[in-house]
Amino acid sequence: MIKFDGKKIRDEILADLKKKVGSLSYVPKLSVIWIGNDSVSARYIEQKQRVAEFLGVCFGVIKFPESVSNETVKTKIEALNADPSVTGVMIQLPVPESVDKEKLIAAIAREKDVDALRFCSDLVCNFRPPVILAIMEALKVSGVDHRGKKVAIVGKGFLVGSPLARHLQGDTDLRIADDRTPYLGTMTLDADIIISATGKPGLIKPDMVKDGAVLIDAGTTEIGGKLAGDVDPRAYDKASFYTPVPGGIGPVTVAMLFQNLIQKL
Repeated sequence: MIKFDGKKIRDEILADLKKKVGSLSYVPKLSVIWIGNDSVSARYIEQKQRVAEFLGVCFGVIKFPESVSNETVKTKIEALNADPSVTGVMIQLPVPESVDKEKLIAAIAREKDVDALRFCSDLVCNFRPPVILAIMEALKVSGVDHRGKKVAIVGKGFLVGSPLARHLQGDTDLRIADDRTPYLGTMTLDADIIISATGKPGLIKPDMVKDGAVLIDAGTTEIGGKLAGDVDPRAYDKASFYTPVPGGIGPVTVAMLFQNLIQKL
């Protein structure tokens, strides 16, 4: 049983990116659009800012009140698209219900959409979502080639489940479910790889996992100030490889955002 050390992998990726930034003829810049005052978003933005400072890249936040019009935000996105000093543009999710998320995502230029929200919306995009890159990195570390394997994706969400299914389609024996799927355990029990991203703590129980399976936990929920994943920790003993929560996919996801920014296509 191998435990994935997401913080170690993150640090290795960031150290490599820092060297790349030093060799560039320009300073990459990430512009983040933040609408409203979501406290979780604030923490994520602070986390990104710390990474940007470490790497030596520019980081800017354009903050709008919850009452902002869609046109105002769209106009700002278009200005960022046209600004040659801005390398990447992203919208910090979630956004208020009054905001037309799809319209704003579509406004981001495909070559600047380093968070790959366009890919999540099934639009043309030059990048893959950072969380998907983090999951693929974990699979690489596991030493298990996902191609041709039975892969169960649990979760059909906008940010992880649905785009991951599109990314893996054709390479695997893929089955897709969510936390409401009847007899979920029957579907996961013969899977070589289980990737869960529902935000339902402890959803994947030991009796749903076959011996030697790879467990990738991309679901995170805060309970009483602590983070919990989709996979019941008791299931780790049955796995050949697993990603813990916290300290697994999450840290690598942030690093992959900046990898997209710095290795811009």
